[in-house]
Amino acid sequence: MPKPRKRKLNRDSDETAESAAVAPRGKRNQVRPGTFNRDGELFTPEGILVQRVKADLTQTDALKLVRKGARVAFEGCGCGGDGGGGCVPAWSTSEDSAAAVAIGEPRFTDEHGAPTWIEHWSGEGQTVVFLHGDIRWGTIAC
Repeated sequence: MPKPRKRKLNRDSDETAESAAVAPRGKRNQVRPGTFNRDGELFTPEGILVQRVKADLTQTDALKLVRKGARVAFEGCGCGGDGGGGCVPAWSTSEDSAAAVAIGEPRFTDEHGAPTWIEHWSGEGQTVVFLHGDIRWGTIAC
């Protein structure tokens, strides 16, 4: 258990008080730009925390979100990209996303027999469409 620390009661005061034991931010919940931390939280490449909004997004809804400016993350083995299967999410460039939108909806290919689905993630003004498994969308291939 961490040792109790002294802390100021407020910024303008020199008074201190014994605080309850405060655990430092551990390795499990550290910000991991572009991937998941050990607690399963996903961060954009800039380190913005996003939360899953919908676990089974349709191809049509994915197209609508990317048209509105959503970012695209993808992983091809169908593990979820959280490190459990050994892969981490890749992030498309804005050019790749624009090319994907110009083509239309993403296509499920069943090329490698991987579990395949699309998720919607969001947080702090960021929207992410996360492609998993056997999906091809323009130059984006999982």
